[in-house]
Amino acid sequence: MIRPVTPDDTDPIVALTAATGFFKPLEIDALREVLDDYHAANRDEGHRAFAWDEGGRVLGYAYHAPTPMTDRSWHLYWIAVDSSSQGHGVGRKLLAFVEDDIREHGGRLLIVETSTTPHYEPTRRFYLKNGYTPAAEVADFYADGDGMAVFTKRLAPAVG
Repeated sequence: MIRPVTPDDTDPIVALTAATGFFKPLEIDALREVLDDYHAANRDEGHRAFAWDEGGRVLGYAYHAPTPMTDRSWHLYWIAVDSSSQGHGVGRKLLAFVEDDIREHGGRLLIVETSTTPHYEPTRRFYLKNGYTPAAEVADFYADGDGMAVFTKRLAPAVG
């Protein structure tokens, strides 16, 4: 079941994210700060965070927010699935939920950023498989040899 993230989810989400092997320690620390800020104030500013929960265990999550100074563009800042649940549709369902949530909030464009390193090839394939368009690459963005790949998806208005 997909449900809103609560403060009690912070430790499990941080642990899940670290265990994927895709994120640097600096990014894991930033995630904890992002979740703390979300619960303190950013939720009230329109940021959205949801967890995939099965039997009281968080198996995945997504964090998205409106992009400041744009006309209804949104960023997907975080999405991760527990290593044991990858390949079973959890990520796809979370991403579809995010897209629907953004549509319901009047969003028109979703932007995703990820690394260009070979380690992130499965991540880039995931976005392509889910209808995202490669929009840009910025060489050496995160570090020398670690560029940023930007993907976008136009979101049709919510029906009804």
